[in-house]
Amino acid sequence: MKVMISDKKVRPYAYLVFGIMFYLFFMLDMFFWPSIPNLLIKTVVATVLFTFLVWEPVRLVALWAYRRWQGVQDSLKRRCVMAAILVPYAFLLGFSRIFVESALLVWGIDIFIIPVFLTFSGISLLFISLGIVFYEVVFYMERWQSTQQETNELRKLNLHMQFDSLKVQIQPHFLFNTMNTLIGLIERDRDGAIRFTEELSYVYRYLLEANQSNLINLEEEMKFARIYFSLLKTRYPEGIFLDEKVEDAGQYELPPLSLQILIENAVKHNVITRANPLRVSIHFDAALQRVVVSNNCQPKFYVLKSGYGLLHLKKKFELLSLPEIVIDLNQDYFSVSFSVIKAII
Repeated sequence: MKVMISDKKVRPYAYLVFGIMFYLFFMLDMFFWPSIPNLLIKTVVATVLFTFLVWEPVRLVALWAYRRWQGVQDSLKRRCVMAAILVPYAFLLGFSRIFVESALLVWGIDIFIIPVFLTFSGISLLFISLGIVFYEVVFYMERWQSTQQETNELRKLNLHMQFDSLKVQIQPHFLFNTMNTLIGLIERDRDGAIRFTEELSYVYRYLLEANQSNLINLEEEMKFARIYFSLLKTRYPEGIFLDEKVEDAGQYELPPLSLQILIENAVKHNVITRANPLRVSIHFDAALQRVVVSNNCQPKFYVLKSGYGLLHLKKKFELLSLPEIVIDLNQDYFSVSFSVIKAII
């Protein structure tokens, strides 16, 4: 997630607030001193110069630091680097101020003494610290807004995918084929019909519930994939086969329905017959934390290729800041591989 601070809107207000604070707390008491010529002009000029010399360096350093170290995990490093640059600058600014004001006798007296230097440096350090805090607040506000926006996008995508998944499942030809399969089982295999109905019920329930979460356990997803494939196997008993090698999957997570989308994609776009069976493979490499789903290519020439399934899958991985899925297509095989993440316990 990339965050870029834009301070164009708040910059003028920050100048105004900093200037008023400096004037009220550190310039206003000048009017209680003995008579100083052009005091109002001098205090206003001093306030404007001080505000500029404090704000602009803090702004430049902060923007540079945030571009280089944006992650939350880099917060400590970013703050240390900013402090290493700006703290010495605060003392340099304090020294430069008393040197210039003493040389020009701005206030009518020589103020080039250590107590005044420490006071001016402390004031500079205070306002520099306020500037750093301001940018920290802006940074985290923008990160929060960005996170909220991505969460809303993901929620909308989940709902859309849930609708699409249900729409695909309840379209007439799917229901017709499923009911025909069930009727055939009732006539010849009552126990098989009951099992088929239970599996069908599980599939629909999973489709309804899975998209309530951004991530789901790989073992649960694999269980659903097996049952979903079992329904397909009932329809194509000698036309479709599943080769799976998924072990030690309980501690990993992935976006829900990832496997279902890829199995559905294979069934939709390939010929499935006894003479030309479709072979789907699901392999998981725990060392690489990567899942590979592949199938042999025997495309249907009359199927409209929308690409929505893979597009939705890519978008989900993108919104969750996961590595992009990798698609490999050749004359014989089509495969999709993607990363999973370790579950936070």
